[in-house]
Amino acid sequence: MIPFFDDISRKRITRLVFGWLLLVMLYQWWANLMISQLESPVLLRVDLDLTYWFVHLSGVGELFRSSYSSALTFDILLTVLCLITALFPKRTIFPIVTGVLYLIYCVLLNSYQCWHYHNLITLILLIIPFCFRSLKTFSMLFAGLRYAVAYVYASAAIWKLFRGSVFNEGQMQWLIEHNYVDRLAVEGYQLNFLENTMFQLSNYPTLSSIALIVGIAMEASFLVAFFTRKFDRYLIIIGVVFHLITAVLVDVSFLQLWILFLVFIPPNRIMSSPLTWLQRHSA
Repeated sequence: MIPFFDDISRKRITRLVFGWLLLVMLYQWWANLMISQLESPVLLRVDLDLTYWFVHLSGVGELFRSSYSSALTFDILLTVLCLITALFPKRTIFPIVTGVLYLIYCVLLNSYQCWHYHNLITLILLIIPFCFRSLKTFSMLFAGLRYAVAYVYASAAIWKLFRGSVFNEGQMQWLIEHNYVDRLAVEGYQLNFLENTMFQLSNYPTLSSIALIVGIAMEASFLVAFFTRKFDRYLIIIGVVFHLITAVLVDVSFLQLWILFLVFIPPNRIMSSPLTWLQRHSA
């Protein structure tokens, strides 16, 4: 059964999602990862992704590379639109424009970094339902998004199994060492206690392999979402713990994607007011 949202619940979710997206963009500014902040000239790698080719063939990338003011205007506009969308959640034109600009930003950033990073582009999925005015359409797309998010995690586990990563002896050891080698290469750099503890894990092949298997099992657990909603609350916990583990072990953070777990929150809790939550909890 598809849960249908009313105007109040949709407004609340819109503010939550685009408020989160605003924080993500502010972090990108802080990390000097906005288009106008990249070094010039930038490197470019598109590969065989047709969406990337389409964006670059439109000429927008060349415009931003040749004009700092255009790139800066684009960055500011994208950030401000996230704020405007959160402040005016009933206007569907804002999510549409924000979604288009955000897609362009992700494509350009990934192209110039010469790597298709996953910690930003997946948020495009979360923006799509908000581009439709009809509550019925929004509800159906939001319900479908739950399966899309489950697919993202479950397919990652299946991909590792088919590639044989889980059966590759020393795979986790290599991942741990590879993610610390750049720090160790810096003269005078000393690993802190946590970093040193994680690095020492690479000296124990069995423990490293177990950690890899546990991680893949956590991703594979999202397959259950295709059959029942009964375990959705546990999938949220598993997802958060999984990302915390990857952040510690292999220095890979997907904090930006935590908002995706919103689709696993029971619909009645999303649509209830905070006062109702407290009443249910006290009961």
